[in-house]
Amino acid sequence: MLQGILKYVRIYGPWSINIAAGGSNDLKVPDTKTWKGSGIIARVPNNKVAHDILTARLPTVIINPPDPYLKRSHPLSVYCRIQCDSHAIGKLAAESFLDNSFANYAFVGEVAGINWSRWRQEAYEKHLAAAGKTCHVFPISSGENPVWSSERERLCTWLKKLPKPAAIFTANDNRARQVLDACLVANIQVPYEVAVLGVNNDILICETCIPPLSSITVDDEKAGYEAARLLDQIMHKAVKGQKIVRYGTTGIVSRASTEVVQVKDKLVIRALEFIRINAGLTIRVSDVADHLGVTRRWAEMRFNKTLGHSIVESIQKARMTTICSMLKETDLSFREISRRCGFSQPHHLCTIFKQQFGVTMSKYRERYKIRL
Repeated sequence: MLQGILKYVRIYGPWSINIAAGGSNDLKVPDTKTWKGSGIIARVPNNKVAHDILTARLPTVIINPPDPYLKRSHPLSVYCRIQCDSHAIGKLAAESFLDNSFANYAFVGEVAGINWSRWRQEAYEKHLAAAGKTCHVFPISSGENPVWSSERERLCTWLKKLPKPAAIFTANDNRARQVLDACLVANIQVPYEVAVLGVNNDILICETCIPPLSSITVDDEKAGYEAARLLDQIMHKAVKGQKIVRYGTTGIVSRASTEVVQVKDKLVIRALEFIRINAGLTIRVSDVADHLGVTRRWAEMRFNKTLGHSIVESIQKARMTTICSMLKETDLSFREISRRCGFSQPHHLCTIFKQQFGVTMSKYRERYKIRL
């Protein structure tokens, strides 16, 4: 979000920006009674910050205010604000899962009283209902900070009872990580028994989950840009009354947690997980059979019956998924990617890649490279 603010300032500034993050080692929030600022862009996590903003009596833009500050009785409720379009997020999650024809659907929200979690749930359930689907909802705790050990136990119990295969939408990436953690404890295979989708695309969370977490991206840069623009308009008296600007998503970043493989055969699930974990290696059908402790012929029969294709095809698909990830997430040369994934010559991989995806590896990397 800060990048969006800075982008606006670079174009329409200059502004002298005082960043008050509020941590123990961060710049402290200035005394709004004596601070000689011209305007404020702020989140309002508590009553103290709300009081400081009201005391300042300066042009102000509020970012995603919690429920108490949206009530008509609260003076901040009439302030201009930037609001995440959580209904659009819930709709996108429902559409994504419905497109993949999951059998069952579920939602895991944040603790009680979090408005954006409630709005995402409402939109998700609404669009599922319009398609004739019901939604299983995890009963959230009423306390502000529930103990995770007891929460995980409740979540594990709920997940075990959840009809499968199921698609689970969570309020944010943190909640999704907790769901994936509970799935590991409960021995529920992701994405084969349940698929899990988060919100925010926090790279540190998504890439360290087991398996890596798919997530809806929120357009935070646009939020920051619009917040700065709205504040500029207020400071120049170009806004009369309250103005609310909403920002949405830029799509879904798909990772392993939502791969569309709905399987009930436990042996095939074990095989697919082995293939996924070892996708970057030169594994063979015999390696898969050895891992399962069955004959190659028996493994092939179970695969064909359950998935309608061979083990080799699953290995090839997983390998290409790994190659795509390497192109998007690393700066490895094509030669090194080829070597790691078992191709003797880079040009052989390049030819296969273009045949499958319709673009060269260079173009693919240029188009989808993740900028960290």
